[in-house]
Amino acid sequence: MPITMSVAVAASLALGFSFLQHSEAVGREHLIRGISYGPVPLTSVEGASELPEDDWFCNEALPMWGRPGRGDLRVMKQLGANLVRLYGNDPQNNHTNFLDEAESLGLAVAPGMSDWPYYQETPGSCKDTDFNCFSQIKPLYLQNLQKGFLKPDGSYHPALKYFNILNEPDLKMPSTAAIGGPDGLA
Repeated sequence: MPITMSVAVAASLALGFSFLQHSEAVGREHLIRGISYGPVPLTSVEGASELPEDDWFCNEALPMWGRPGRGDLRVMKQLGANLVRLYGNDPQNNHTNFLDEAESLGLAVAPGMSDWPYYQETPGSCKDTDFNCFSQIKPLYLQNLQKGFLKPDGSYHPALKYFNILNEPDLKMPSTAAIGGPDGLA
């Protein structure tokens, strides 16, 4: 196994997680053994600002996760994972091949929405709408549906199990933002 693979897997495993989920479909609890996947191919901190994006489940990243490359998804499965958590997500990229590969290996996928619409989009970020983010998120989610999250018959891709709209909202949203929970309903 190449050194680069060992480093990538070690970094991912350091961020691994597991918890029980109750599955109504099977009527029992299911142990989720997830790996947080972000194989940033950097040799120094300085290179981080030069990355064009952090979408690691698009076709451009296939040399890292796919069979023709080093096969990170296969290695995760061999290590006992049953779910892959992703953070970066460019909805302009197609994610079908990653989802198909994960499904073929028996891995569930939990992608996240990029932080871009919340803070980086200019003009029109969530900051500009007092953190009412519906108008920013809806079109990006629609793009995700069109770029692999939905099958041709209109059903969700079977590898998708969760979708995280905002990572760490308690750290990124101001305390005055409505969170949409029962207390936030008008």
